[in-house]
Amino acid sequence: MISTIQATVLAFAILARGSPLQNRDRTDFGPHSVLEKVGVPSTWTSRGSPHPETVMKMQIALKQNDMAGLEAKLMDISNPKSANYGKWLSKEELEKFTQPSEESVNMVKLWLSSFGIHESSLTRPTPDWIEVKVPLSKAEVMLGSKYSLYHDSVSDRTAPRTTEYSIPLLLHDHVDTIQPTTSFARVMGPQVAQNQSETGHHKRQSGCDPNNIVPSCIQSYYNVDYSGQGRASLAVTGFIGLSASHSDSASYLRSYDSAASGSDFKDGSIGGASNNPNNPDLEGNLDTQLALALGHPNPVTYYAVGPNNDPDNQFTDELINFGNYLNSASKPPTAVSTSYGGEEQYFSHSYLDRICNEFMKAGARGVSVFFSSGDFGVGGNGEANCNQGFYSLFPASCPYITSVGATQFSNGAEIAATFERGGSTGGGFSWYFPAPSYQSADTKKYISNNLDSSYNGYYNPGGRGFPDVALVGEYYDIVLTGGTQRVYGTSASSPAWASLISLINDYRIGEGKPTLGFLNPLLYQNTGVRAALKDITQGHNQGCGTYGFPASAGWDPTTGLGTMNFAKLRKALG
Repeated sequence: MISTIQATVLAFAILARGSPLQNRDRTDFGPHSVLEKVGVPSTWTSRGSPHPETVMKMQIALKQNDMAGLEAKLMDISNPKSANYGKWLSKEELEKFTQPSEESVNMVKLWLSSFGIHESSLTRPTPDWIEVKVPLSKAEVMLGSKYSLYHDSVSDRTAPRTTEYSIPLLLHDHVDTIQPTTSFARVMGPQVAQNQSETGHHKRQSGCDPNNIVPSCIQSYYNVDYSGQGRASLAVTGFIGLSASHSDSASYLRSYDSAASGSDFKDGSIGGASNNPNNPDLEGNLDTQLALALGHPNPVTYYAVGPNNDPDNQFTDELINFGNYLNSASKPPTAVSTSYGGEEQYFSHSYLDRICNEFMKAGARGVSVFFSSGDFGVGGNGEANCNQGFYSLFPASCPYITSVGATQFSNGAEIAATFERGGSTGGGFSWYFPAPSYQSADTKKYISNNLDSSYNGYYNPGGRGFPDVALVGEYYDIVLTGGTQRVYGTSASSPAWASLISLINDYRIGEGKPTLGFLNPLLYQNTGVRAALKDITQGHNQGCGTYGFPASAGWDPTTGLGTMNFAKLRKALG
C-alpha cells in the first residue's frame, strides 16, 4: 500500500515542477480499490455495451476542507436565538470551508495526467469540482470498470452506467465521488389532467373555488396580506431540457392576476442550457406563472439547467451543476424552487452525500432551497409494490432543503392530497439521511403515536422525515401554448411556497433584516412560526398498493408541519 508520506512526496513533486503537469506512470499510484459499488434496481436491465467512443463528461468531486465546521456554522447562523443569525456567507467565506487541499487538487491532476489528460483540458466550475471529457473506453480504464447500457422499464430511459468503479487507494482521501457512474436515478415531474380550453380564453375569478386554483384563491385562503416592493429575488428551475413561455405567462397574468400583469421572468442559464420559449413544457410554465403571480413584484428568473444535450446522463449531472451555480454565484437568488426529483434508493450513497452537502452550502449562503416531495405517495415513481420498502425521494429527503408536500380541499376541509388522476402527495422517511437534530423529536413523536408493527420494514424509523411543509396542490389551471391546462401535484405546491417566502424576504429587507436562508430550524423549533402553520390532520399518501402514511396532529410524512397563514407567518418571521 502506498503511504500518505509517498502521496505527499508526489504532490510536492508536482508543485516543485512549476509547469503544466507531465504524464506520469500509472503504477506510481499503486493498486486500485473500489470507491463505490451498487446493486442494479429491479426495473433496470442491461442491453449490451455502449459505443467505446461515447463522450463522457466525468465530474470529479474533491474532498472539501471542513464540512463539519460548515454544518456547525449553518446551524448557528440559521438559529434565530444566535447573535450570528442571518449572517450568511459570501462566496469567499464559503470557500474557506469547502476549498480542497492543494494536495488533493494536485494528486487528482497528476492521476489524470497519467492517462494523457493535460491540465488545459480540465474545467473547474467551483474549486472543489474538476470536469473532463473523455471517451467511454478511457473512462473504463481510468475507473477499472465496465459500463453497460441499462434500460429502465418505468421511464423507458437508457443510460450508460456501471455497478462499481475503483480508483487508486491513494486517491480515496482526495475524492468523494466521480459521476456519471453508479447512479440509476430517474426524474419525476408534474401530474397533468385534461385540456380545459384550447381557445386561450380564461375566466378571471375572485375568492377561492376549490376546483379551480388560481392566484387569488391562494392569496385569499392563505391570508396573504403583503404586496411587496420587488427587493427579493426568486428563481425556479427547468431540468431535463424543459422550457417556459414568456407569451403564455403574459396570457396567464392578464387572465388571472391583474396586479402582476405586464411582469415577465428573466431567462437564466446553468450548465450551458438555454430556455426555448417557443417550445414550452407544462412544468416550466407552471413554475414561472405561479412565481410571477404569487411572488410579484419580486424579480423572477427561470434557470434552464444543463447539460440538455445528453438525455442519458442529465438529471444527476444537472443536480451537480445546479448546486455549483448556487454556491459560486456572487449574488444567488434568495429563494429557489425545483419540482424534480428521483427515488433516493437509485442514487449512490456518495452522490447523495455530496449533492445534499451542496444544498447545505447554498443554505449557508442565505438561499432558501425548496424541492417538491413527489406525486406518488410512498410509491416513488408509481411503483405498484415495494418489496424493499416504501420509496423516498431525493433531493426532498436531504435535511438541508425545505421539502413541500401537497394538500387538497375536500368538503370544506384541507387534507393531504390524493390526486384525481392517480398518485398522492409524496412523503416518508429517508433510508439514508438520519433525522436532523431540528426534526428528530417530531419524527419520533409521529412514529410513536401513529405507526404500529404493520409498518415495520417499510420505512426507516431513524430517517429524515419529509415533507417539511405543504400547500394546495390540486386543480391548478395554467396556460400552455395559448390554452388552459389543469395540473396536479407538489410541482405546484413548491413554487407557491417559495414565492410566498420571497415576499417575506422582501418585507424583511425593507425592515433592514437579512433574508431567511435555510428555513428548517425556524420552522420546527420556533413556537411563533409553528403557530403560524396550519396543521393538516386528515388524509394519507397511498402508494405501493398500500394506504401509505396517515396525516395526524403535529408533523407527519404527508404534509409536514402543515400549510400557512401568511399574515401570521410574516409576523413571526418578520
